Formats: sequence, C-alpha cells, structure tokens
Amino acid sequence: MTDTTFATPARRPGLLLLMFCSYFMFGMVMNVLGVVIPLVITQYRVSLFVGGLLAFAFYIAIGLLSVPAGILADRFGSRRVVLIGIGLMTASCAGIAWIHLFPVMALLTFGIGAGVAFLQTAGNPLIILLDVPEHYHRNLSLTIGFCGVGAFIGPFILSYVQGSGHPWQFTYAIFAALCGFLFLALTLMSFPRTGEVMQQFKLSSVGELLTHPIVITYSLGIFFYVGAEVGTASWIVKFFEQVHGIGQQSTSSAHTLARFAPSLPALTVALFWGLQGLGRLVSSYGIQKLGGKRVLRSYSILAMGCLLLAIYGPVSVVAWAFAACGFFTSVLFTLLFSGAVQSFTWSQSTISGILCASSIGGAFVPPLVGLVAEHAGMQTAMLIPAACFLIVVTIAFAGKARFE
Repeated sequence: MTDTTFATPARRPGLLLLMFCSYFMFGMVMNVLGVVIPLVITQYRVSLFVGGLLAFAFYIAIGLLSVPAGILADRFGSRRVVLIGIGLMTASCAGIAWIHLFPVMALLTFGIGAGVAFLQTAGNPLIILLDVPEHYHRNLSLTIGFCGVGAFIGPFILSYVQGSGHPWQFTYAIFAALCGFLFLALTLMSFPRTGEVMQQFKLSSVGELLTHPIVITYSLGIFFYVGAEVGTASWIVKFFEQVHGIGQQSTSSAHTLARFAPSLPALTVALFWGLQGLGRLVSSYGIQKLGGKRVLRSYSILAMGCLLLAIYGPVSVVAWAFAACGFFTSVLFTLLFSGAVQSFTWSQSTISGILCASSIGGAFVPPLVGLVAEHAGMQTAMLIPAACFLIVVTIAFAGKARFE
C-alpha cells in the first residue's frame, strides 16, 4: 500500500487511534526496564554496573538512530519508518522472551531502543497530519498521555506474569504479541505523505547548528534531564532493597486480582511513570497561565527536591517522594525541547533531530549509578541523577531560549 498525498491534513481517526496504541506500547516496553534490571542482575549474577548497561543499550540506540530515522522519514515517508519501528520492537521483545542469554538480551534491548527511535521520530510529526490543525495540541497531549499510561501498566503486567508462576521473560512474549498485532493493523492503514508537507531535514545546516549556543545549551539540558529521569527510575527497586531492605517479592495467589499487585518497589516505579504521564496531561493549564520558563524552573527544582527527599527521607515517605519526582519530570523534556525549537525560525526539523539524539544521556547515567553504588552504596550513587537535575535547574534559570 502506498502513501497518499494530501494538501491539508485530513481526519484519520483509525490511524490516530493506532498511533495512540503504538505510543502506549512503547511506554510500556520502555519503562518496565526499571523493574526488569534488578531481576536480570539476580538471575544472571551480574554486577550493578553491568545490569545498568541494559539501560545504556536502550538509550544509546535512541541517541544514535533518532537523526537517521528523521532522514529516512523525510526521504521515504513516515509509513515505512513507523513500520520498521514497530517491527523492531516486535522481533526484539520476542527474542528476549525466548533467548535467555545476557549478551543477547543486551543486544535485543538495543533493538527495542532502535524501534522506539524510529517510531517516535516518525510518529511525532505524523500526529499533526492525522486531524484538523486545531486539534493538534489535544492529540499530541493524548499521545504522550497514552505513553504514560503504558509506562504505568507495564509493572502490573510483569507482576501478574510472576504471580501466575511464569518467568519474567514471558512478559516480553505478551509485549511481542501486542506489537505484532499493531504491526499488522498499521500495514492496512493509509498514511499521508509526510515528506511533501513537513520541513525537510537539512544535512548542510547540522554543523552550523551544533555550534549555536542555544542548541548546545538545550541539548545538554535534554542530555542531563533524560539521564536524571532514567538514572532515577532504573534504580528505584535496588534502592529500596539495599537502603531499606524491601525486596521485590512477587505475589503468588489464587486470586486473579492479587497477582496484579506488585511489590512496593515495583509499584513505586509504576507510580513514577504513571504520575509523569498524568503530569503531562494536567500541567498544560499551568504552562498557559504561568509561562513555560516559570514552569520549567519550578518543576526542575521540585523534581530535584523530591529525589533528595527520597534519598535521605524516612522509609515512610520514600515511595511518595519518588512518585512525586516522576510527576515533576513530566514537562521538563517538552519545555526544554520546545523552548529550543521556538527560538529559531529556520531548520526546526534539523534542531528536532539534534535534540532527540540528546536523549542519549539516558544511556550513560544508569550504569554510572550502578558503578558508584558498588563502591559507595546506592544512597550515594543516587546523588548522580540529583546532580543531573541540578544542571537542568541551572539551564532553566540561565538559558536564553524563547518560550513565549
């Protein structure tokens, strides 16, 4: 089936719904990793640093492939790139379910990250073309919201799988089946020809933009923000275990609903991502009233403060502090991204590719946290993502991007 060209966006509710579902899946697959990493460390008897390399593999793929995915989407259209992304997610999840070797799992985690990079890079601009222009912000918020819902539900599915007596890898078999269904459904849909309506990626302008102060500043902001976000969520379970002695015991019960109940650490991971998704949906009013710069400053300070409270607070507030940290991370990426892009009237697609590639920060912070935790303890190690948040706070106050 070939792409169809449209002079103006036309309503495509079926394709829009499938994109919501695709983002739901990528949120679920991406963010369950924070609960899976401690299980992998125990099963394969690897160090905390090596376990953190799973997050490295995932985010290095996003960092390396976001710009090439944008070039491919501009050259061949969004349909092929979206299908490649869903196909990679399907095959990689299936591989993790059946091949129980740590090096292979790390490679397949890279494959999942590659799939997310292709899906997200082609999907973000595609959303604009699936409905009338006045519905764009609503649809984009819903898309991001579905990603957050998927992130929240992932740990519950993992808990149900373990509570039913299956190994944790069976969770990825479920993910593979759902991604496979989406792949088949998307092949039946007609896509608009994005390359003829969206601004083309301009390779010649990359060098110039890479030396621009605003691009450098906000690329670093996204690098350290994603590093802080993933560096926090990836180690919540291990933090509970090592600092407070609360493990990740699965619930084995004859009652179906009880099997969905995760342990407190896994539930905290779910709340971190779930409240992040909720924050993306409810914070738009505050941004409209207070302005993006004020919200960026206040949310970055509160995210750092909640993380410090989780690190040093009593066990009674740790779960709530981690969850609140997730909520206050909700719009940091969006505001850093939009502030940089809105500061330019030219080469905005190129800037978007550079900023998406800056998500590679999520590849480096988790293994660094694991390495420090092995020598100085998890409590000290979690100061690394707190320091990353501090850099975001600094950029929020000192950065010169245009938000309004």
